[in-house]
Amino acid sequence: MPEQIKSSDQFTWTYALWLLPFLGADWVYWLAPQWDWGTIDLIVFLVTLIAIAGSLCFNLVLRRWRRALSLVTAPLLLLICLHLLAAAGIAPDSVRFALTRQAYLAEIERSDVGHPFRTFVWDDTFRHKTYSTLVYDESDEIALPKGEQSAAWQQRLQTFCLEKKKECVTLDPGPDNFISVSKIGEHFYILDDSLPAAFP
Repeated sequence: MPEQIKSSDQFTWTYALWLLPFLGADWVYWLAPQWDWGTIDLIVFLVTLIAIAGSLCFNLVLRRWRRALSLVTAPLLLLICLHLLAAAGIAPDSVRFALTRQAYLAEIERSDVGHPFRTFVWDDTFRHKTYSTLVYDESDEIALPKGEQSAAWQQRLQTFCLEKKKECVTLDPGPDNFISVSKIGEHFYILDDSLPAAFP
């Protein structure tokens, strides 16, 4: 019996796969935006947490030290790999944009002739509120630090917001919110509101 336990006590990378369902939601949620991803994420997180904790306890009781160590380190190595991919430009947002860019360009050409500024809902999974917006800005002034945009750009944004209130964005959301703008493609940016006004 001791030999059987010893032979099963090997380091394994397969524990890293246990995080894939939890991390996978970031990559696929936009394929079915009508689903309740907040609830799905919570359920997947709890199941993953219970599975990891249960397996860790099981391996510690059986004194499978290498298995217990791999259960802790393999997911960390997966997170490091994902971070390196993100640093190389391969992240959920960049992959999604690469797959959907032509559709956004077609929408801009079809409906906004003469408008060098356009916004699209990018992520509204939190209580159906948009806190991440895809912005098309031909002038690229949205990427400038707040306050450095030209008067003409600010006037265009104001006109755009008057015409399309639901698609309006702001670079000055107030003292409780933080806005970040990151470039994702030529003239395309993602504007993130880290504290969305979606809390009750």
